[in-house]
Amino acid sequence: MVVLIDTNIILDILQKRVPFYEYSYQVLSYCASGKIKGYIALHSISNIFYILRKYFSANDRRKLLIGVLEFLEIANVNREEVKRALLRNDFIDFEDCL
Repeated sequence: MVVLIDTNIILDILQKRVPFYEYSYQVLSYCASGKIKGYIALHSISNIFYILRKYFSANDRRKLLIGVLEFLEIANVNREEVKRALLRNDFIDFEDCL
């Protein structure tokens, strides 16, 4: 199984946000163990780095994100994939469609 890990999943864990922390942790645990293949969008990395500035130093944010990238791949998207996603109407969240 292949999944796209949304920005909020990472934030749930790094900020220990209740009630989502446990579910998000379980999903990332599956990625870390290799049970599922996890991807994260490139823009999610910069968004997470920015959002966490209030909670962690720049150095700590770098370390946290490097740790996340030990078990998540960066999702590549090309023009044709974006066009196909734009033509679909069966996804509520456009980022998930990408």
